[in-house]
Amino acid sequence: MKSYQPLQEKAYEYIKNKILNGEMEQNVFYSESQIGRELEISRTPIKDALGRLSQDRFIDIIPSKGFRLHTLSVDDIWATYQSRSAIEGFCAVFLSQNRESEHGTETIEKLKNSLDKMKQAIDEGDELTNILNYDLEFHKVLVDFSENHELIAMFESYNHRLYTIAKESLETPGRPDIAYKEHFDIYNAIVSGSKLNNMDAYQKVLHHMEMSRDIALDLMQKN
Repeated sequence: MKSYQPLQEKAYEYIKNKILNGEMEQNVFYSESQIGRELEISRTPIKDALGRLSQDRFIDIIPSKGFRLHTLSVDDIWATYQSRSAIEGFCAVFLSQNRESEHGTETIEKLKNSLDKMKQAIDEGDELTNILNYDLEFHKVLVDFSENHELIAMFESYNHRLYTIAKESLETPGRPDIAYKEHFDIYNAIVSGSKLNNMDAYQKVLHHMEMSRDIALDLMQKN
């Protein structure tokens, strides 16, 4: 695998973190020189970092204009939800199998806390961004339980896509309540199913992903 020099890696991590932290906006063009000024490094390592970010589908490079956040396609949505189903389905079953361990007990409590905060935010008519953050928090807690660095890295690489898709999905009338119910069903399957072979937890994750995917595809078609 190609190795990257420190400046390339610094630029890559800097831009990626800005994307994941919501500091870059969709459909806005950014320039190499702008990033160079922020980091006080030359354009060459930035150009290399942008090429890598483009391969990882964080950004799209537009000749003579700069770069912008990656524009989601139908294939992106299908690939994202297929990958999420595999990752989170495994993590749900794994957590169910280990729910009585100290780490498992702590994780289940975190899931319940995310559920409670999401429900309260929905009932009180809180801002959509707060509801969305509790939604995404639930999924992150589930994946983090695995302590599998490869799975966590894959999940985190989808964060910017997840935020965009989930935000549009939750804007659909009635969707926040349904999303909460789907999260609760996942949680309930984890804590109450068979520890040896809890496929119900996997099925609940799969159902949630399919519902979210279909809404995202429908919104893309309308737009």
